[in-house]
Amino acid sequence: MANKKATILLQSGELDKALSAFIFANGYASLGIEVKMWFMIWGYNCLKKRKSWFSFRRKYDPVRESGYRVLETDNILQPMVEMLNRGGVNHLPMSRLNLLGLGPILFNKMLKRKGIMGLEELIRSAEDLGVKFKMCQICFDALGISVDDLIVPNVEVKGVAEYARDTMEAHVNLFI
Repeated sequence: MANKKATILLQSGELDKALSAFIFANGYASLGIEVKMWFMIWGYNCLKKRKSWFSFRRKYDPVRESGYRVLETDNILQPMVEMLNRGGVNHLPMSRLNLLGLGPILFNKMLKRKGIMGLEELIRSAEDLGVKFKMCQICFDALGISVDDLIVPNVEVKGVAEYARDTMEAHVNLFI
């Protein structure tokens, strides 16, 4: 399996879809395949640190963050969306049978009882196996996201041209 490559794009911020993406990522990486995971739109929620309703928005570092964000165009809508979309690895909804938040709790209990890794464990495992995490630059800029808001420290922020290049080099491309 030497020199094989795979890309996985996670667009959804729903628990069952994020689990699928990370199960595939871990499976491919355990076979020695180079895996690059891309996160767009709400897909970044599975890597986001959970914040409280009233947490203060930190001041951005223009020297570090100007590489992937245009801070001059930030506006009041970004913190409002952030307040409503608190996300977090342990607070993702299900795509079906969410049951006002009870669905993910029951689903995680079923996984744990069967000895199946939860999403946070799958993320750590993927990181340990060398999966590369990349996020869409436009999403970062539009939503006002910072890499400091993520639980995985080694995330690259890249544009669509980089994603296109990765998919053209890959033997497998999954879109979830």
